Amino acid sequence: MATIRDIAGACGVCTSVVSYVINNSRPVAPQTRIKVLRAMEEMNYHPSAIARGLSRKRMNCIGVIFSQIYSTPLTNPFFGPIFDSIVSTAMDRQQSTSLFTWPTWDVIAANQSVYCDCRCDGLILLAPDLASNIVPIIRARGLPFIVVAQTVPQTDVASIDIDNYMAARAAVRHLIDLGHRNIAILSGDTWAAGMKARIDGYRQALTDASLPCDEELTCIASCDVTTVPEQIKKLLSHPAGKRPTAIFFGNDEAAIAGMAVLRSLGLEVPGDISVVGFDDIQAAANADPPLTTVSQPLNEFGSAGVSKLLKLIDGDLAGGLRETLPADLIVRGSTAPPPDLRPPQYHSKRRRRNPSARAAPGRPKVNIKEVKLVDT
Repeated sequence: MATIRDIAGACGVCTSVVSYVINNSRPVAPQTRIKVLRAMEEMNYHPSAIARGLSRKRMNCIGVIFSQIYSTPLTNPFFGPIFDSIVSTAMDRQQSTSLFTWPTWDVIAANQSVYCDCRCDGLILLAPDLASNIVPIIRARGLPFIVVAQTVPQTDVASIDIDNYMAARAAVRHLIDLGHRNIAILSGDTWAAGMKARIDGYRQALTDASLPCDEELTCIASCDVTTVPEQIKKLLSHPAGKRPTAIFFGNDEAAIAGMAVLRSLGLEVPGDISVVGFDDIQAAANADPPLTTVSQPLNEFGSAGVSKLLKLIDGDLAGGLRETLPADLIVRGSTAPPPDLRPPQYHSKRRRRNPSARAAPGRPKVNIKEVKLVDT
């Protein structure tokens, strides 16, 4: 295999001149440049990306760290669009992308030597578990990094997220405005991205409306949708006056699974019970009925994450470390006033469904900032 010295010898120049041509780092006489490029082609020479990166102190590669507890980023309906956007934005910026993934964030933290070995100029952490040591570990290594789809307590750590608290508060306020008073929440684990803030937002919305925060209507379950049937049956076991007429789910996957469970129990959504999700994954609009949910800017998470990381790598801290992206409340067919507040003709339980109506576009979206809330 030809080396840079072989190219230099064949052209009668020093190795630094060949390096200038390869990296386009300094002016080289046109005839010399042509001679070097021709020799590289004839001798089938390909410069080492690692060697070039070491000499320039830039590998033009960003790393993405992801826990497989969420499944894989390629198939996950929430993280898949974010990862796709990271890769496409990185390509546009002439960067390559490396994916590092292990079963849990604790295992990821224990394998820091793999992704902190200088093969990447910086790292993107996708929704890390803040109970792990991953953020302090990478911060101590001095490698530029950014946390995406999660808000970290450390003010000196770059992060991009939505305001999960206000988004959940607005979603529950939507149910309250429809007339619901017994509103349950079925959230994922509190270590999951933004989940604790969503629970706090749910509780605050009830407080705003002078409604009690009934802990028996608060179900903090696993992110695994297999736990949904058990939790819903538990919520429906309450006596009539306490049984929820609406459920706010911590994510769309659980909400869609929940609607299937409710249907299997002979209940109509929203005829008997309203459902709100969170994330607006692709399946939400196609659910039966279409799901009312909070839309997160998944593609923008990826593109903004890459752009901000590259600025950090260049030492550009303009604009601050934290960035909060807007979220929208998308009102669709899974929410309606509770049964006792509707005229008889409103109820859909005894009516045949109209398949074409299910496919109709959802109601307009409402920006979270435009939802009227009572500040406390």
